Amino acid sequence: MKSLRWFCLLMLISVTAVSFATDIQVSCPPDLRIYLDNQFMGTSTTVQDGLFLMDVRKGTHTIRVEKDGFVPQNIQIEVSSQPIEVRVGQLSPAPSVRYLKEPEPDKVEQLFGDLVITSAPQNCVVEIDGKTETKDTPQISINDLAAGEHTISFRKPGFETISGVIRIPPGAEVTVRGNLFEGEVETIHKGRGSLKIYSKPKRCTVHFRGKREDKIHLTLNLTRIPAGEYPMVVEIKGRELSTNVLIRDEMKTVLEVSFMKGDEPFTVSYVPH
Repeated sequence: MKSLRWFCLLMLISVTAVSFATDIQVSCPPDLRIYLDNQFMGTSTTVQDGLFLMDVRKGTHTIRVEKDGFVPQNIQIEVSSQPIEVRVGQLSPAPSVRYLKEPEPDKVEQLFGDLVITSAPQNCVVEIDGKTETKDTPQISINDLAAGEHTISFRKPGFETISGVIRIPPGAEVTVRGNLFEGEVETIHKGRGSLKIYSKPKRCTVHFRGKREDKIHLTLNLTRIPAGEYPMVVEIKGRELSTNVLIRDEMKTVLEVSFMKGDEPFTVSYVPH
């Protein structure tokens, strides 16, 4: 008799637990992403006539339906003890996003840059792309140097000649130091800048300076970045795009990233802070 009472009690507990949860049939076309209270539940299929959600707790919930290129649809539901069906209406195409171009610097900056040369010790002979410069001052400047890569070398009697390749970004001023004592050619970046990222589509993941940034808004803004050149990887759904990004002193680097067919993957411009 005691065993029977325990069995009935267990059955009552089990029935009570089930009564606090029910099933939801989300009726919709296939290939839609379904979220329940911001938690991804799966992608709709033809086999399930959408997506079937089991054991959803009683109470108020929000179902969100998403598809790339369309406006997400949010549906608020009230779950009781009875199974319910949620019918998803036709999704509306997302409006095309017009990116507001920030003002670009003078077009001349897009073709040339400036090079500042220092050395240790001060007096030496510098050769840039085969052209020789005598350096007998703390620093020398070469203006309107064509953007791109250049070979530079430093030589002085009593020291081994050192060489390196430097890159002059359009409109940038780059400082290079020939350290004959250490046998190194060093590129020196000074100051801080910032980075603003647009992307198509809007949501993506950015890997920059050893950190992962989830971009969910129209722009991703990163500030107080030491001037210099950094590798960057942008990914979305298993696809990756990579580039090098130059951060310039007191400038905002504006980077547009596009995964869309026919678009340039990266477009870069600079504006003063």
